[in-house]
Amino acid sequence: MVDMLLMILGFVGDEFAIPAFFMFARVIFNDMGQGSIEAVNENVIYLVYLAGGSFLASFMEGYCWSRTGEQQASRMRVRYLTAVLRQDVEYFDLNTGTSSDVITSITSDNLVIQDCLSEKVPNFIMNCATFVGCYARGFSMIWWLTLVGSPTAVLLVIPGILYGRILMELARKMRREYQKAGMVVEQCVSSIRTVYSFVEEEHTIAKFSAMLDDSVKLGICQGLTKGLAVDCNGIIFAIMAFLVWFGSRIVMYNGGKGGTVFAVSNSIIFGGL
Repeated sequence: MVDMLLMILGFVGDEFAIPAFFMFARVIFNDMGQGSIEAVNENVIYLVYLAGGSFLASFMEGYCWSRTGEQQASRMRVRYLTAVLRQDVEYFDLNTGTSSDVITSITSDNLVIQDCLSEKVPNFIMNCATFVGCYARGFSMIWWLTLVGSPTAVLLVIPGILYGRILMELARKMRREYQKAGMVVEQCVSSIRTVYSFVEEEHTIAKFSAMLDDSVKLGICQGLTKGLAVDCNGIIFAIMAFLVWFGSRIVMYNGGKGGTVFAVSNSIIFGGL
């Protein structure tokens, strides 16, 4: 229960530091525009406090999530092994696996679960907190600019989703190709005397290299996909240009302030990322 509370405080404090930073930046930039150096000096100290609080929240988040993931993985290992040992003898007769298979299964499955609990889940929660916090702060400062810029978040989210799915599919195919090459190596090592007797070393090497050709092609496709994903970052500059243009109209005709426009524009960008 204590770990859960610390985790909640950690990720909320960590990710809500970004909207808080833009809030202080708005005040500081507006003070600069008015030429009030005394007010700037007074407000800058709040950024130091924010940095200290963000550091503490980040440490709590990382420590608590890692600790919880390790504890949950340890409990699952014990329960999994206990469940296997409680099986009847017929279970081991039908499932002709060795003890090393059981150990490998326990280790690999728990590593996946631990990685999910320690990294994937907190990252997902942090991104959600950032999205909600940034857009809530944007609506509280200039709601019409945030409303106009909200549809652009789709342009930031969709490339990331497509990039993730394509990379997952390529990684799955590469894993299958590596498994095929690994089977060739296992067969060669297990029958090394036969291979040596029939002078099949060169043939085995050629077969192994042929198995890796497809993985090389998949690796090239993976690199191209990453390059296209990096190129998609240009959308950020296009969105920022639009928000700055629209914000300039607000400053000229609706009495808005430049620091507020800057804070809202960056909140929209960071919230969408």
